[in-house]
Amino acid sequence: MRSATRALLLAALALVACAALPGRLAPARAQQGIVVQSDAAQNEFPTGVTFSVAFTAPAATDEVRLHYEVAPDGTGATAIAQCSGTTTVSCAYTLTSGRGIYVIPGANITYSWEIRTADGRSLQTPDRLYVHEDTRFAFRTLQRDNITLYYHAGGEAQAQQVLDAAAETLQRIGALEQTQVTFPVKVFLYQTADEMQPAIAPVTRPGSGVQILGEVVYSDTAMVSADVVPLDITRHEVAHIVTEQATKGPFGIASWMNEGISVYAQQRPLESHEQALEAAIRSDRVLSFAEMSGSSAGQTAQTVGLFYGEAGSIIKYLIDTYGDARFAQLLKVFRDGSRPDDAYQAVYGISQLELENGWRASVGLEPRAPSATPTAAAAGRPGPATGSDVPGARASTTHTRDDALTWGIIGALAVGAVASAAVVASVVRQRM
Repeated sequence: MRSATRALLLAALALVACAALPGRLAPARAQQGIVVQSDAAQNEFPTGVTFSVAFTAPAATDEVRLHYEVAPDGTGATAIAQCSGTTTVSCAYTLTSGRGIYVIPGANITYSWEIRTADGRSLQTPDRLYVHEDTRFAFRTLQRDNITLYYHAGGEAQAQQVLDAAAETLQRIGALEQTQVTFPVKVFLYQTADEMQPAIAPVTRPGSGVQILGEVVYSDTAMVSADVVPLDITRHEVAHIVTEQATKGPFGIASWMNEGISVYAQQRPLESHEQALEAAIRSDRVLSFAEMSGSSAGQTAQTVGLFYGEAGSIIKYLIDTYGDARFAQLLKVFRDGSRPDDAYQAVYGISQLELENGWRASVGLEPRAPSATPTAAAAGRPGPATGSDVPGARASTTHTRDDALTWGIIGALAVGAVASAAVVASVVRQRM
């Protein structure tokens, strides 16, 4: 009995000794003394959002860092906040849209704060969710299946038509590409392209003469303007969401192919796109496949219409000639990282040049020689552009040390802005 009593006593003394060790107390102390007074996110539409935190601490502040992630395409990023105050410390950081980080309506941002003091204390606040809104309008919603439509004007009948077009496109292009979009999809309907402009990423340079009619910045959100063929603009943008899902991976597909699929999803190409292609065919000045894959294609009013028109025509030729199943196979081969010649050879048994010349023959043009010099863009009325023609159109995320979370545009539909009384439409695309 004495041995048992002695053993219990020694164990108790050991526990007391361990508890007295400074290193053992550090984790518990690290969470003591820092008291958060407020934690908020302030909508700064259209420039972005300001996150702020106020706290008291028993020692000077060493660093206050914001951790944030924009769903669904972003990876985690951090940024160091600017702080002021002594007794109560106030810190803030503004996440600004337009520097490669796009804060658009509907964006879901999960964030938290990491607070460190000079004496080694630290505190990590719980995750909070901020949903960005366009504060200019009171949006109403309609829902069908996994799609939510946000609209503020134009009436419910128009909104229902747009919602139906979005649902039909998810199903039809999903069947074509042998993929399913099961996650929630958001569609924001604006009445004009000018009204929509503050809500979308600034993907065109001033003076480019290109106007955006629709855009997909995140792979679950489409922006649509209603002033020009809104149902086809909806089909175009929602098709980008489907294609992004079908080709998700490190490689994806060329931007012209992505845009061409979205043009194919429309009931018909935009009129200016058709006219630009017809003029180029008449003069035998269509873009070569090499030009279609160039980063400048579709970036100016002189080329945007031809880019979209020709991309849509090539995709239609591929599907009509070789069928839906082989087209879906082609997307998978590209998604897995195949080069164009290898991909076309594997799926269709022809080279890229043979494919190009097959399309040329289908529109009445002579074949292009292997050494032929790429032609200049066709002259004539400029047309709309779609998302993939924008350099870096495929969405990407980069996580660097401080505030360098960057996304590219998945897709957009655009048109050349001409001096005319008629409204000119343009749609542009993001990593959908």
